Amino acid sequence: MIILMHAKVGPKVRLMLNQFLRCAFLAMALGPVSAYVTAAPIDVKNSTVKATFSQFNVPVTGDFKQFSGDIQFDPAKPDATKAQLSVLTSSYDLGDALYNKEVAGKDWFDSKNHPNGVFKLSSVKPAAGGGSGAFTATGELTLRGKTKALQFPVKLTSGPKSHVFSGDVTIKRLEFGIGQGDWADTALVADNVKIEFKMSLPK
Repeated sequence: MIILMHAKVGPKVRLMLNQFLRCAFLAMALGPVSAYVTAAPIDVKNSTVKATFSQFNVPVTGDFKQFSGDIQFDPAKPDATKAQLSVLTSSYDLGDALYNKEVAGKDWFDSKNHPNGVFKLSSVKPAAGGGSGAFTATGELTLRGKTKALQFPVKLTSGPKSHVFSGDVTIKRLEFGIGQGDWADTALVADNVKIEFKMSLPK
């Protein structure tokens, strides 16, 4: 049918027809590939973000209760993964209202002026000797208006309903200006802060 039409129509119509066919074939070629790409918000209910610091050498862990993000993930090309996570710094919960108010204040997160901490993932690469699902992630973390590059291990676990990305990274709080005044003394609060995460992405 297409051959007969091509023989009867003029050059302009033939050009339009050829363009249409090229687009159609391209869509068919890309269709099976794009069907496997997941680009969606994370499942917050099944995800966690924790931060642990040491005060007088005693570990203290709190949870960020409010956060959001999205992940672009293709199981066939995990090294092309892109993601962004935003946490509400005032939602950091130490289990006590007075402590929570203190860490949201100007000496710590300064949540009034810097309400969100943001991590942007730029790349993931298979980790050497890490086995299946082991990757090294690279990205940038922004806290209190300061941005630092990070690199850390990530474990990918795929289940019947979701992909789960988990791992941890240790940052230096003073590089971000977190803990000022008397709290800048690392004898009181250690400089190292361990951030642990589990991000669930529905399939």
